[in-house]
Amino acid sequence: MKSLFAASLVSLVGALTAGTAGVAKAETVLLARGDDTFGQGWLFLDAAGHCRVVTPRHVLETSDGKLSPPDLLDSFGQIHPTHSPVAANSPDLDLAFVSVGGSLARNGCSRDRVRSTPLQTIIDNLKQAQLDVSTQTERQSITVAIRAVSRDDSGGGIIAVSSVDPDVTFQKGMSGGTITHNGRPIAMLFEVDSDEGIGVAMRYDLIAAELQKLEISPREQAASQFRLVNDLVLVKGRIAEQDSGLSGFLAGRSPLKIDLAPDRVVLLMDTGSRTVVKGLRLRGKGLTDKGDLIIETEKDHGGFSPGSRCALADDVTCTMAPRRATRLRVTISGGGTETYTIDSLELVEGGA
Repeated sequence: MKSLFAASLVSLVGALTAGTAGVAKAETVLLARGDDTFGQGWLFLDAAGHCRVVTPRHVLETSDGKLSPPDLLDSFGQIHPTHSPVAANSPDLDLAFVSVGGSLARNGCSRDRVRSTPLQTIIDNLKQAQLDVSTQTERQSITVAIRAVSRDDSGGGIIAVSSVDPDVTFQKGMSGGTITHNGRPIAMLFEVDSDEGIGVAMRYDLIAAELQKLEISPREQAASQFRLVNDLVLVKGRIAEQDSGLSGFLAGRSPLKIDLAPDRVVLLMDTGSRTVVKGLRLRGKGLTDKGDLIIETEKDHGGFSPGSRCALADDVTCTMAPRRATRLRVTISGGGTETYTIDSLELVEGGA
């Protein structure tokens, strides 16, 4: 990473000192690109109450330097879409923000805030803290020692940490993990030196200051006469290819490519209101005679009721008796090691 703190980083690794303890639990989430590579991010509410994730910019960058919204993997293993990634104004900062969509943003977003309250006094007296990171199978809390603090125009905006336990090592996939003290986010890891066992992190008051410089507003959903589905959660299945996940699909940039797990894919769809639904249209590739499309409906969290079952095809409209529904559960059944490519999903509305 080329950063305006580059000089400080060099001196940090050469000026390590040791430290004492604290325990905290962070809202750290996994960010997936669909190719079994993951980054970390911190889930929070911004000043306007919008659900966001902050992460190192390199976690969101594609090979051409553009930002691509990742899918968010929650602690229950469900996959949620994100949208509208934006980098910090300074190109020298390895920092970006992405908005969270769907039911997670409405119902399950963190109550934590990224605050600009100065952290200098806390960090000056802090010798140990917790590094909270996530994997596909567990959340880890690693006790770390504060080894050094940069001396720069930001008043020490960068800190270096290492694991207190010599048997616990830092890995590259930990970028975006958050260092906390007594439940408060202190700094976000953005660079790891596995050989030296050092992690380099950016303070959250600096992150908050960068967020304030950005004008981030939630994405407006374009009106569509076809009522394109714009809210999906993947409950069962696995994103098959890089940049073929929920976020790219809902933004209209890519098809959705899902591997069965082990013999089906299960998606949850919020309708956004108590809409009268009478079916679902699915279009994709290589789907004909590969299984069934099963629709169940739910109104106001009252439990799912059977809707309809249709043979899967490259262009299938599966209809049922009209009913009011706030959510659909859609199962695509199959077998073997099939990868399903879905180009579009549309709700069929109307009726009694």
